[in-house]
Amino acid sequence: MRLFRSTNIDFHGLTKACVSGSLALIAISTVLLFARGLNWGVDFTGGTQVIYAFTSKPDEAQIRKIVEGAKVPIASVQRYDKAEKNQVLLRVPMEKKEGRDVSSEVSKALTTSLFPKGLDPGVFDLNLNGAAILAAKLQQADPENMAGRMGADPKVEYERIAETIVAARSAKGLFPSVDAAAATPGISPAVSSWLKSSTVTGPFTLISTESVGPQVGKDLRQKGLWAVVFSWAAMLAYIWFRFRSVSFGSAAVIALIHDSWITLGLCSLFGVEISLTVVAAFLTLIGYSVNDTVVVYDRIRENREKPKKEALSPLVNRSINETLSRTVITSGLTFLVVVALFFLGGEVLRPFAFVLLVGIIVGTYSSIFIAAPLVVIWEDWRAKRTPAPAPAAAAKGGKAAAAKGR
Repeated sequence: MRLFRSTNIDFHGLTKACVSGSLALIAISTVLLFARGLNWGVDFTGGTQVIYAFTSKPDEAQIRKIVEGAKVPIASVQRYDKAEKNQVLLRVPMEKKEGRDVSSEVSKALTTSLFPKGLDPGVFDLNLNGAAILAAKLQQADPENMAGRMGADPKVEYERIAETIVAARSAKGLFPSVDAAAATPGISPAVSSWLKSSTVTGPFTLISTESVGPQVGKDLRQKGLWAVVFSWAAMLAYIWFRFRSVSFGSAAVIALIHDSWITLGLCSLFGVEISLTVVAAFLTLIGYSVNDTVVVYDRIRENREKPKKEALSPLVNRSINETLSRTVITSGLTFLVVVALFFLGGEVLRPFAFVLLVGIIVGTYSSIFIAAPLVVIWEDWRAKRTPAPAPAAAAKGGKAAAAKGR
């Protein structure tokens, strides 16, 4: 399928304007990166990630207000996983104060605001507490009257019952009511009765807590940056080897740095959180951009090997025109998929999709207007630096050729 047939666009004539525009974008990105910096996520700065699930659709703004009111600094509050699971991811940056139990402080703040009844020491929240605490409560209450049974081990039996109840809660997401908990398959009527009389179901539960230390975050940031740099170096080596020309390899890497730097500048402008997922997006962007560039370079090589000799500038221009349809169709279809991911993939995947959206646009532009024209500029510069053959040598070569002809 060809979108464009027999195009004859003068891309070489647009080189100066495009290079000037790219230099301006790089300058703006540099200013943004130095003035605003990057919004490094908990993965790289250290901190805590806490995931909560709610019985109804959570209000991120309200959750942020509640938690910040409890003097817990929040880096971000965003929806997590599928919408119907009603989960929220909270990122809390690392503080100088060590030994702080962030999840307990956040849970207490949410309970105080959303479920004050849960603060009563005599109230047991089935949604918020885990199997170990529930087993201890059951053993203390002993609804099965196991203490008076010969050969019974109340601790083991109530641990099994507690795990059954918590597993049922995990399968449902949350218990919507105490009656739902009491209807858990595999528990006795006595335990069901105790659940109804002695427990409550709060509006949220803690799903998981993950902490990253400051040193680990620093190491991850360094490794992420080195991963990008090594990918540039690998692309340079691969293209240099494949096309047997330093001009092709160098031009491709300059285009990759151009794409990465402009995308980083836009991440700084829009405050995109830089996480491990975003680093993965940048590595994906590098691979995608160089793939487009290699297609154009392959056509240039094919055209140079044809018997009909042609100056490099018009040859490159013709090669770009010949691959234009493939470049636009491939990038356009990928762009549509990433747009769907950006709007439908949820808050967690949005930074990843944002980097790819920007990268596809900038990468397609650089493959057409930067990478290939840079080869022409490089080859012209090298030709000017190569000394012309000496007149005597040229005359001698001419006489030898004439003698051979006779």
